[in-house]
Amino acid sequence: MVLVILAIMAATAVLSIGTLGRDEEIEREARRLTALLQLATEESIFQGRDLGLYVEEDRYRFYSWSRDSLVWEGLQRDSSFRERTLPEGLLLSLRVEEQDVDLTTAATETEIVPQVAIFSSGEMTPFALTIERQFSDVRFTIRGEADGIVRIAEGDDDAI
Repeated sequence: MVLVILAIMAATAVLSIGTLGRDEEIEREARRLTALLQLATEESIFQGRDLGLYVEEDRYRFYSWSRDSLVWEGLQRDSSFRERTLPEGLLLSLRVEEQDVDLTTAATETEIVPQVAIFSSGEMTPFALTIERQFSDVRFTIRGEADGIVRIAEGDDDAI
């Protein structure tokens, strides 16, 4: 019985990491989120509206600041900025302005305040967003700078 359990665990690890030791699922998700943040920065500048990123442990979504109602409104109608849930086993962690953010308690839809603001001026809230596989050392870190530059790095290294 113990051998069967060990074989199943080994097979799961091999399938999740791949034959070359790279975890393509994490890399794909990290690159997607990086591209979405870069797109959000460009959209914010071109459309003259402030956008925001709200992150939970296993999902993220974008919001737009409504100058009329003075609240953050979801962008669910925009397919590029719809809510995205990470594949099972992947987790997000967030540091904003050098402070860890608690992602375990989700706010209700009416009290959402995105942790990362993307301003129409091209600036953004400085952040480090890490995507990692649970029980693994494989991770990618996305860093956003105050000047609106977004970079991705494998592990905790400098941006690629």
